[in-house]
Amino acid sequence: MSDTEKRQSLRAGRGIVTVLAVLPLVLAGFVAGYGVGAGGQRDGIAVDEAWQDGNGTYDHAPLAASFTATQVTGPAPQSPAVLPVGTSSDLGIAVTHLQFVVDESTVRPNHTAELRLPVAVPPDSEDMTVEVASVHPVSCLCTLTAATAPPYGAVWDAVEIEAGDTEVVLDVSGAIGAPGRYGFAVTTPDRNAYLEFEGAEYGSGPNLRTISAVPPVAPAPPTMPAPLPYPTGGPTAPSPSPTGDPTGTPDAPSSEAPASTDPAPTASTDPAPTASPSPTPATVPAPAADPSADPALPAAEPTSPGGPPLNPESGQVEDQLSTCATGEKLIPTCGALVGVAPAAHTSREKEQELLAFESRVGHDQQIYHAYERGSERMFPTPEQIALTEDPQHPRTLLINWKPQMAEWGAIAAGDPETDAYLDKLAEHIKANFQKPFFFTVHHEPENDVVQTEGSNMEASDYADMFRYVVERLRGAGVDNLVTVMNYMGYLKWVEKPWHGDLYPGADVVDWIGLSGYGQSLHDDGHSDFGEIVDQTKGESAWPGFYHWVAREHPDKPMMLAEWGVFHEEKYPGHQKAVFQAAKYQMAHYPRLKAIVYFESPNAEGRNSEVHLHEDTLEAFQELMRSPHFDVRLE
Repeated sequence: MSDTEKRQSLRAGRGIVTVLAVLPLVLAGFVAGYGVGAGGQRDGIAVDEAWQDGNGTYDHAPLAASFTATQVTGPAPQSPAVLPVGTSSDLGIAVTHLQFVVDESTVRPNHTAELRLPVAVPPDSEDMTVEVASVHPVSCLCTLTAATAPPYGAVWDAVEIEAGDTEVVLDVSGAIGAPGRYGFAVTTPDRNAYLEFEGAEYGSGPNLRTISAVPPVAPAPPTMPAPLPYPTGGPTAPSPSPTGDPTGTPDAPSSEAPASTDPAPTASTDPAPTASPSPTPATVPAPAADPSADPALPAAEPTSPGGPPLNPESGQVEDQLSTCATGEKLIPTCGALVGVAPAAHTSREKEQELLAFESRVGHDQQIYHAYERGSERMFPTPEQIALTEDPQHPRTLLINWKPQMAEWGAIAAGDPETDAYLDKLAEHIKANFQKPFFFTVHHEPENDVVQTEGSNMEASDYADMFRYVVERLRGAGVDNLVTVMNYMGYLKWVEKPWHGDLYPGADVVDWIGLSGYGQSLHDDGHSDFGEIVDQTKGESAWPGFYHWVAREHPDKPMMLAEWGVFHEEKYPGHQKAVFQAAKYQMAHYPRLKAIVYFESPNAEGRNSEVHLHEDTLEAFQELMRSPHFDVRLE
């Protein structure tokens, strides 16, 4: 069987995914904006008026409904019968990608929006978590693969799916803010779960439902853009519609690292639209020469009762995610920051070691993780500040301060020595460093908790201390702190009844951080990046740190404030395996917005350096080249 034939009939878990041949069609509507031609003239096909009944609801069919999979070498299929999410032995890690277009005539500023996904093949386990994140809409499916998929933007919603569910509804109201194209990725952090949604060619298929609170009296009909020509040659045959429900035997989950090398996507520039419109669906009327003058539709009034229309600059939506960059609180608009704590547990000059690490791995480290203790030295230091002032290599700081003047409870009660230091520190920061930087207080506090009344080191004392420090610095005028609550990744602590008492509060915590490390393969035989991010423990109720953040702190970005993989001569390939897996397993974790490597030749007798073996270094370099980490620090 040829590669083309294999891709045209590819088993996916318990369903059958129909995949295109080599050359995919370019979807109609994959142009900047929404049907806006030269000089701002709208052209294309008129769409049924949404609100003639006045209910303000409009179901948008997708412009594109496809998926990426780490074990599929070709580009995303044009019109697959089903849309897989999760892990299967045939596909590897599958992520559903959807694109929609909205117009000021189909959605008003005061609205809600739901992504509705009919289930074709339910998960084979209870409580599978599915998340939806914004992504930059690609111009052609011929460039979309697991290796080239656009980095995740904001995560809008997460739901738990049970085996009996027939539809999944995800709230994406915050994503829709202007006319234009919108891209979404639907994924799961569950590494051993799998389901399939209906594709656009199967049953009802996915849709984006918008419900405007006050519909317009008579909006102008929206338009659908004209199609682009095919990139080369003619179109391939469309995928056949399924004749029945997907069937098949479940495939056993397998290792998520892809079996094949990264596909080389076809380079393509967007061709100009053709003059001829795309075929008209049966439910869509033919366009009038002037839609606003169509006698079958009432004329639109200049001002509708629902308020002003959405911002009319079509095309601006997709541009917001075309380049990933940091915004408020250093949160990337898409993708994730990378950083390092260089030469930890050594006496080497850390700033120089940072530069050496960057040179070795071939990628700027936007976050320099520095550790500060005591009551004398002010931070950031001149050397730390200098690293942030290189315009060719933008960086920020993660300052990890461990106060040692008094116990937590005493600091929270106003310890004079600590107060004096904090006041002096505030003046130093205001005078010397105005850029935003990450800041945590006594990271990994679990190991120091003394849960005895009166110890001043109870979990609640830590929360009070963290709050006191942040509020005192902010109260003194330090407004550039981006605070990180940095938990320890050892699972024995999450079972402690006081674990929840450590959290200082949402108003003084901007990010949730985790310190997680990959042990060697002797622990369970398949340790990987996913276990660092979201490790569970046997039959305990702990869902994993990533799941826990999603449930308990859904509005907070997540950071691996420390992560590392320890080398052991007995298992020389372990570091390489984890770094290779990380490149693809990032697809599971759209909330993970920064990863900071802990590089040390002697972390309590263990070595986490990435250059001990050439193939290990190459794997880390390849990880750094992932599109997930192509973020501009601003």
